[in-house]
Parts: sequence; C-alpha cells; structure tokens
Amino acid sequence: MVFNVYLLETASPQVIPQYSVIGRMVGVFDATVTTPTREVTGKGNAEWTIGGTYDPVTETISVAIRSSGAGARGTETVLGDATAGATPLPLPFSMNWLNWGWQAKMTSWGGEVPWSEDASTILDSMKAPGVPAIASDREPDICMVTSLPQTGLKEFPRLTFDLKEPEPQTVTQTFQDEAGLGTRTTTWVFALTPSFNIERVDRAMEGRNSFVSTDYIRLQMAIPGVTIAKSGWEKLPSWEVKPLGPFSGSGVPAYLAHSPSFGFEPNPGARPTNGSTARNRPIQYTVSAVFEGIAQYFILIQDDVDLLRQEYIDHNEGVVPSRSDCVAHPIDRSFNAGNYDLVVDGGMQAAFDKVNLEFGKESQGALRLVGGFRSPQRNKASGDSHPGNMHVYGRALDLATEPASAEALKALYGACVRTGYHTLCEAAPGKTVPAGSPDAKHVHIDW
Repeated sequence: MVFNVYLLETASPQVIPQYSVIGRMVGVFDATVTTPTREVTGKGNAEWTIGGTYDPVTETISVAIRSSGAGARGTETVLGDATAGATPLPLPFSMNWLNWGWQAKMTSWGGEVPWSEDASTILDSMKAPGVPAIASDREPDICMVTSLPQTGLKEFPRLTFDLKEPEPQTVTQTFQDEAGLGTRTTTWVFALTPSFNIERVDRAMEGRNSFVSTDYIRLQMAIPGVTIAKSGWEKLPSWEVKPLGPFSGSGVPAYLAHSPSFGFEPNPGARPTNGSTARNRPIQYTVSAVFEGIAQYFILIQDDVDLLRQEYIDHNEGVVPSRSDCVAHPIDRSFNAGNYDLVVDGGMQAAFDKVNLEFGKESQGALRLVGGFRSPQRNKASGDSHPGNMHVYGRALDLATEPASAEALKALYGACVRTGYHTLCEAAPGKTVPAGSPDAKHVHIDW
C-alpha cells in the first residue's frame, strides 16, 4: 500500500485550506482467524481517507483518518464436529463492513458535524491539538502525527515520518479481533511525495528582482516542511533553462542535474542597438525543475525597469542605473522623450527652474523645454549618440524660447552660461553650431 502525503502551501479553497495534508490510502490484506469453533481465511481490501493541517508556526501536523469502506472474501470452516464423524467443509463467505467516521451526525471536540463524504469535513471534525515536531533551523524535517478517530478496532499509534527521506517508510501494526482471540498484522508503506516550489535567490537588496543580462540568476527549489540540504531529496532534481522570444539567446549552463539549486548567466547574444522610438523586446527564459517525475516552471521576463536598464548594457554605457534610479514619469516629449514611462532623473526640474529664473532677468519671453531624458535607444534614434551623452542619465536639457528668435536664443545661451552649466547651441540633437548662429534651434545644457 502506498500513501501519498502532499504537504501543500495552497490547495483548492473549496476542499482543503492552506497548509493542508490530504490523501487516500488503499490497502490489501490477508486475514486468518482461528478459534476453537471456527477457522476463517481470506483476502480483503480497505480504503481510508486522511486529512489534516500543518501549522508552520508550531511546526506540527495533525491528521485524522476515516474509513472509506472495507470488504473481505474467503472461506469459513466450522470446527467441533469431527467427533461426530463429520468432515467440516469450508464454506465461502463475503462481507462488506460499514464505514466508520461518516455518521449522519458525528460528534467530535468541535461538536456535531453533518455527514459528508467530502474529505475536507475531516478537518471540520478534527479539533485535537497537534503533536510538536522536532525543531530544525528552518523547517521540521521530522513530523509526528496522531490519527483520530480510532480505526474501528484499535487507535492508531503515533506515527513518525522522516520528511527528509524520499524512500517509502514502513510502519507495521498488529490488531486483535473483536473477540480478542485472533490477530491481524498490517504493514503500511507511506511514500511521501511533497509538492515543491521554485524560488529566486536575491543577489542583494540593490539587486532584488533585478533581471538584466549581467545578473547571475540563482534559483532554488523549496519543499514546504523540509530542509532539503543534506536530505535524501537533495540529489533528485534536474534543471533546464530555455529562451523565449527573440534577443534572449541562451542560458549558461542550460542544464544541471542532481542539485536542489541552479544558477546560470543570461547570454542574450545580439541585442538591438540601432536606435528606435519603440521599446525593446524583453529577455525572457523559462526555467524548469523536474523532481520525482513532476515538473515546475519559473518564468523570468524583464519588466519595463529592467528593459530600460538593459539598454545601457546593450549600448555599452559607462554606468547602468539601478532599479531604484528608474522613476515613473509619463512620456511627455520634454522631460521624458521615451521609450518608457520611466526616467533616470539627475535633477532636470531643478536645472530648468534655475535657468528660467536667470533668463527672466533679461527677457520677457518664455522658456520652453524641448528635450530631457532619452533612453539609449531613443537617444541613438535622435542622432545624439556621442559618448558621455548626459541625456541618458537625466542630466541634460534642450531649451528653446517662446516666441522663437535668434536674439532670444542668444540671450538664453548667456543665461545658461551664467548659471554654470556646460552650454552649447545646437541645430538638432547632437549637431553643435556657434552661439548666435541663425541655424541654432535650441540651447543644450548638461551637468
């Protein structure tokens, strides 16, 4: 008989709540009963439904077992007639035992519970306290459970499961029959098949959730209730990483066996660097872990923050901004020219206000912002892709006057110089012209 115990973090809320233990046992047994008046031999089968809860705070598991039906077939020989010269003949018999634990109204510590064959009602009727498990650094590893109600003959003894042992575990029990004259020995084989999750191992607080091509991605499998390290489960998993979509390349290594953890480096290969007014395609991978024939998947896909950061890597920019450096700002074609609703802001508003104040001392015209932050791809598309360009770090502005005139633009140029910013006149992004040139369209400042 094999009994699967699933230690689930979550399950169907209509059946079993969180941290539940649920399973079904089916057993086949041989029965031999000999008394002074009869001899019975036969084979039978029985079913039990088991349900319970796992408390991660106290590290305990409480389990209740109910019969789901049993039956036996064999022969019965009536003894005691040999002295009368009669030879006793074995007669066939069959019997079906009524289920126990499924009464219309069953009484428990929690009061009367309506009859139901829904396994979750076991949890409703079982209010007995759990048995403390042996503590460990992280999770119990070994759990002790008591079963309620009784089996119909004798109460189940306390069972101890070694959660670190993947091999089937055997428990042998001996029961007396109702008359106390015969015994029945049953061997139970409990095969633990735990569910497992795949978790990302964070690099550091700064690297939390980061996913760019220079990150080393570390994943681990976790079994609720089990510390995998140095357990029998440790050498069973195998891992595989596969790319999804264009520009993802491959993961290195792409496969690893016999380890509860897996690490790989993204190797996206060629990435788009020709400049674009649209966002890039993300790097994405699917990582699978196969464990005891069961596969789980972990999807890695860049969000907009990491897409923006990836552009700095693709374009070989000197500094890659952190996730916290990328702040939300809608595309407005001024402070944010695109391609994302995010900017790296090196003080753009403060610089604009400072120049505007200085420009207002000499001119009645208005100051107009025509360019601020541009992602590396957007900056390349604008034609302003010289090394060290401060637009990609939010430390540059392109300013014009309203109304536009050569004289007003020259006054703006002087105001920018007086504020102490590095100042250029440009005919277009990245195309410098002398101050006062009729070709000038805006004044560029950076800091």
